Amino acid sequence: MSKKTEQIYKAIASLEDLQNQISIINQLAKSKTQESDLSEDRLEELHHLENIEFEMGQNLKSLRFWIDSLYSYNGKSTSNAKKRASQENGKKGGRPPKEVTEMKRRRTELLETVIPDLKREKSITTDIEREMQIDAQITEYENEITEIERRLTSR
Repeated sequence: MSKKTEQIYKAIASLEDLQNQISIINQLAKSKTQESDLSEDRLEELHHLENIEFEMGQNLKSLRFWIDSLYSYNGKSTSNAKKRASQENGKKGGRPPKEVTEMKRRRTELLETVIPDLKREKSITTDIEREMQIDAQITEYENEITEIERRLTSR
């Protein structure tokens, strides 16, 4: 969901909260006094609050409907180029499973970030114990990479 869409839905939720607050205020005002005890002005105020609450509810429903219908077409492009690309990808087996994607992402993270950072730390450390820990971690991560590659090739 885009930031704009998210902000629209937050604004709608905020308006719904305000509508609920108006409803609660109206119910409290009614429960505190009996209708026979209400002055004509007070009765008119309560009816006005009810009308505001009702109108807000109707407008919020309408707004949600129109926003949902506007955004329902996102990502539904059916151009010829998109169809051809989709068919070509399907011939190659389609999108890989999430597990495969996550394994590839982890392998890249280990190779490009984690192991180089550990090697850098090892080169500047003066503590022999820490150096041994770093060596053990590097070995562990290299074994993880080997396992990931084994699992990827066995698919």
